[in-house]
Order: sequence, then C-alpha cells, then structure tokens
Amino acid sequence: MAHDNETEIYRAIKQAIIEQKLRPNVQLVEEVIAESFGVSRTPVRNVVRRLANEKLVVIIPYRGAFVACPTVVEAKEVFEMRRVIEAAAVRNVCRTLTDAQYRELKRLLAEEHEAQHRGDKLGAIQVTGDFHLRLAEFSGNSYYSRYLEELLSLTYVIMALYGEQRMKCCQDHEHILDAIRERDSAEAERLMEEHLRELEGTLDFKEAEDSPRSLADIFKNERLVSARK
Repeated sequence: MAHDNETEIYRAIKQAIIEQKLRPNVQLVEEVIAESFGVSRTPVRNVVRRLANEKLVVIIPYRGAFVACPTVVEAKEVFEMRRVIEAAAVRNVCRTLTDAQYRELKRLLAEEHEAQHRGDKLGAIQVTGDFHLRLAEFSGNSYYSRYLEELLSLTYVIMALYGEQRMKCCQDHEHILDAIRERDSAEAERLMEEHLRELEGTLDFKEAEDSPRSLADIFKNERLVSARK
C-alpha cells in the first residue's frame, strides 16, 4: 500500500510540474503535500528524492526542495546535448534495427497519437519521451540512454518554464522512423536534429512572471483513497 501511495503522489507531482501547475522554483513543502494526500511525510520525502534524481527537483540543504529552474543557458545546453546524443543514436539504430524493435517503436507512435487525440498532455509527453529513450536504448550504447534519460527529465521542466509541447511531434517521429526503416542514416540524423531544433525554437526564453499557486490548492483534490478510510 505504501508503494502504491508513493506512485500516486509521484505521478501527481510530476504531472503538476509538466502541466505548469507547479512552476519552477516553487518549494515542495513536505507537510503541506502530506496533508493534501492524507499520508505521512515519509512517502512524500521518498517521492521528492526520486524527483531530485530525475533532475525535476533541486534539494537545497537547510532550505528544502524546489522545482528545478533551468536557466536559458542550461536549457540551450540540454538541447545541444540531445542533438549530439540522439543524432548518433539514430545513426546506430539505422544499422541494427530489428523487426521487433521496429514494432515497438510503431506501438509507441500509435500510443502517442492516441494520447494527443484525447487531449492527454501528460500521456503524450511521456510517450514522446519513451520514443526518444527507446531509440537511444536500441542504439546499443548504454551511455546514450543513461544520459538521455536525465536530459529528457530536464526537457519536461524546460518546456513547462519556457514553452508548450508541440502537437507536431508525432509527425516528426513518424518521418524519423521511416528514415530508420529505410536504413537512411543521413536522413534520420537530419530529421532528428531538425526536430530538436524546431522544438527548441518554439521556446520563449524569458523569465516567467506568473504568481505560483499554493501547494494546498494544487493538490486539494488528491487525497488518496486509502487515507479517506
């Protein structure tokens, strides 16, 4: 039951970050979150540590935990590193793609399309990340997937801070996969780099001026079923 509670709290906080309800630099106060979900502080503390490992949260000693706030320079560095890693990844995948891997990537594209169609922003973003991460895993270089996982988490925060997720991503992914299927490494690399440059180009690199909402207000309807009994 405790693990289930942590999973629900984790998903709720991550969704709030991605959907911009929890803005960068907002402090995650354990007592407030625990009260909102009707649980002790222990599962909340575990979730905060997990989010910190994913770079979505920054823990500052003697001050607390805060939603990460990448600077403009850091945001641009994230996309630069993604272009380097993901271009190399698709080049490798063009040489080694198996039928089973192709079916897995097609399945993810179908899930991405369905999520976008029903307006599930969190689901679409997560499947989009899974598609990119799976390409890195299929490249055969474990370092690509290891570093990309961290970069993807930072991308979620960057998109929340500086811009919106484009609904055109699914089309881009289809074109990239088509090039990979044709073993056209040059075209796959070009499309991946173009895709990431266009995504970065949609961002508005200026400081957000929104006043953050309170944690209690954000999670007011999130009390867990187990806590209601």
